[in-house]
Amino acid sequence: MNRNSNHNSQIQGRKERERDLRRQEILNAAQNVFVKEGYFNATMAQIASEAEFGVGTLYQFFPSKQGLFAEVILRGVGGFMQGLKDVLATSSLWQEQLKFFVEYKLNWVDKRPEFQRLVMEIFYAPIPDITPQIIEKFKDFHVENLQILQDIFTQANKEGYTFDPDLMSIATMGTLNAIASDWYIGLLKKAPIEYIPGVLNGILGGNRDV
Repeated sequence: MNRNSNHNSQIQGRKERERDLRRQEILNAAQNVFVKEGYFNATMAQIASEAEFGVGTLYQFFPSKQGLFAEVILRGVGGFMQGLKDVLATSSLWQEQLKFFVEYKLNWVDKRPEFQRLVMEIFYAPIPDITPQIIEKFKDFHVENLQILQDIFTQANKEGYTFDPDLMSIATMGTLNAIASDWYIGLLKKAPIEYIPGVLNGILGGNRDV
């Protein structure tokens, strides 16, 4: 490969990195504005100001506010799933994986109330053009979480336990999601992470060995 080819590749690589960095800066700014203002009150001009870019620059990356909001949500969900998989990969023991799953979910809710607010806005105040798309993604996300839990309880049964993997995965997700939604609307007297021991006791009952 000649020197010009190397030079062009380096320039292209730098441009791609700069473009990706700018895109992430816009997403960060958008999340801040959506949290402060809510989806319907937020404007692209406010997001551009927060990101310190021109409005035209935003439209080069995202053709609409709806699309930008969708990307903020999907980026958050993707980050959650990658973090969960990384944590679960640190152990092959089903007891530890169950504990990690519950801890990770409730710690996420506890530390990111602003993201929980954005998620709840989708369901309480449907957003034209993007709500169905995001709900489909959330269904995929929910199915993936259920499968992870089913695998955990199936592994427990191989070691002599008697869980119903389908029922236990549904019950576990239902409990964690109820804590998340009740926390958002202010019904809980304790922070989500304070429910971790009780959730584990409730899931495992007499089989508790975590």
